[in-house]
Amino acid sequence: MDKQKQLEELQQTLEQIYLKNIEFFKKNYINLYEKIVFIEKQNIQNYSLEFINDEFKLIDLKTKKDLYKREPFSDSLDRVNNFSLSNAFNLIKMEQVKKKNHYEGEINSYIYLNEYIKKFENIEIKINKFIFLGTLLGVHLNDFHNNLNAKSYLIIEPNIEIFRLSLFLCDYESLNKNSKLFFAISEDSFGLENITKKFLEDKYQLNHIIHFELSGENNSYLIEELQNIFIHSSQMRYPFSDFIISLKRGYKYFFEEKKSIIDLSQNQNLFQNKKVLFLGAGVSLAKNLEWLYLNQEKFVIVASSAVLKHLIILEIIPDIILAVDGQKEPMIEQFNTDSKMYQDSIILASIKLDTELFLKLKDTKIFFMQNALELFSNYGFLSGVTVGDIGIDIIARLGAKEIYLLGVDASIDSKNGKTHIGTHKSSRKLNLNAKNSGDFREDIVYVKGNLEEEVPTFREYLDMIDSAQEIILKHKNYLKVYTLGFGAYFKGSTPLKIEEIKDDLEKLNKELLTNDFLQNLQNISKRNLEDIDKKDIEKEKKVIKKLNTIKIENFHKDFKMVFEKHPNSMICNILDRFFKLILPYNSILNSNESNKILEQQLCEVLSSFNSIFDKIDIKSKKVRND
Repeated sequence: MDKQKQLEELQQTLEQIYLKNIEFFKKNYINLYEKIVFIEKQNIQNYSLEFINDEFKLIDLKTKKDLYKREPFSDSLDRVNNFSLSNAFNLIKMEQVKKKNHYEGEINSYIYLNEYIKKFENIEIKINKFIFLGTLLGVHLNDFHNNLNAKSYLIIEPNIEIFRLSLFLCDYESLNKNSKLFFAISEDSFGLENITKKFLEDKYQLNHIIHFELSGENNSYLIEELQNIFIHSSQMRYPFSDFIISLKRGYKYFFEEKKSIIDLSQNQNLFQNKKVLFLGAGVSLAKNLEWLYLNQEKFVIVASSAVLKHLIILEIIPDIILAVDGQKEPMIEQFNTDSKMYQDSIILASIKLDTELFLKLKDTKIFFMQNALELFSNYGFLSGVTVGDIGIDIIARLGAKEIYLLGVDASIDSKNGKTHIGTHKSSRKLNLNAKNSGDFREDIVYVKGNLEEEVPTFREYLDMIDSAQEIILKHKNYLKVYTLGFGAYFKGSTPLKIEEIKDDLEKLNKELLTNDFLQNLQNISKRNLEDIDKKDIEKEKKVIKKLNTIKIENFHKDFKMVFEKHPNSMICNILDRFFKLILPYNSILNSNESNKILEQQLCEVLSSFNSIFDKIDIKSKKVRND
């Protein structure tokens, strides 16, 4: 066969592969198909697929360079044969987790995880989920699949032109026969995050160690982007046990302790155009304590409970205190101060509030807010990352028009590495050079500063910053937020130096203000069950009754069917979180022993739900009718 004939047949083969791929995308990935069609119509050419000296080349037309260092098929075999298992994202903890989010006498997600982790010895890891960071001409995708036969692939290619050229050499339909494909092609950060989350949602029990292949150094930035997405999506950030706490304690405080639940479903007008100063435990509070003392009568002072021990230095008593954490030791420590610091203040507390701390505060002006889930429909609930962003949202929902933030820094002191004011139990000094450990509580990153060009912060605070910005944007039509101090910048807020605040602000009548605020809070708070509440509780009781009939060894499979029928059930949503956190640990062990651990934990969780709802009889006197 002559050379020309060979080239014609090769071209015909490439066209067949391309058309087969196009038809596959048209049937299965219409959005991606439309992207490809659009780029073809634009007739843009920055890259070219060429066949020179019996070798395929991917040429960058601007630099005239081949993106391959060697012939693509040889490159592919090298990649497969020399693949390193260290090219992986570790989505689970391999060493026992230290006690975090501890609630005494309650189910603890971290203890559950440790039961599996202590069995982690000589684990044989099967690659079930895999990520391609860049496609080049796609030759190595088919070779990796033939070697791995993974259950799902996330295929990322930032350049639509390069991906289109891969359609001539990679058979994407064959990848799809026994695996599920997720494509992130020419996506921005938001699109990449959404598609990656869908990839994580699929077969989530396999989200333990996810390996990847990097096409070239030009795509290495994707490793950090994905690392951030995985960290932010981790079920360890908001573990299922926190939601059980909210459910259990929320019902207890409402039914047994006769405490009211504030309506946060819509914006109120409780501050009557007064300026609100919100105090967090950031370093900027300590630096401006004297100014706060001199100007405390000019603002409604709303303080995180974490700052009480610092405010007592100058006996600055807040008008309103936010207690949104549910952990025992930190919260009891925060209120381990002279009772004059809180006994006359209005306390807005999460339904997760520790029961021992509640006994200390039960005779104060305490009101509860739903946290993380709605026990009672149409009453709203708190969602956020820290008391900083959650506090902004609470104050905005209660009707503030102007909020001044002091100590809501979302950053670390750029000079000495301090994380909080000195009286905060979690205050510490950090090494500002700690980066890329994969720990969202320890890694240091730099962000835009409020009064500085940039400031150091935790990865954990990146979510807090994003959340604060979303909250400020949500309320932007009537709310102005001024950020004081040298912390992180929140988009939508106005940076303001302390000395720029007017000295002649009018003093407030705090006694009148507190009385009015208290009365208005009572007016917008739930004190009795409504018909919708009774119906919701009955629905949950039916769900738990159904779940109790499922055989424990088949529970996950049958649970998914119950969840499909009751997608709004609190119980089902908490159980879904349980499985997303626990199953990756269970599946990596894949043993009879790990299954027994899972069954025992499931029984404990179901028992907890039964205990909570058995105490609620909507026809009994335990439900208030006062």
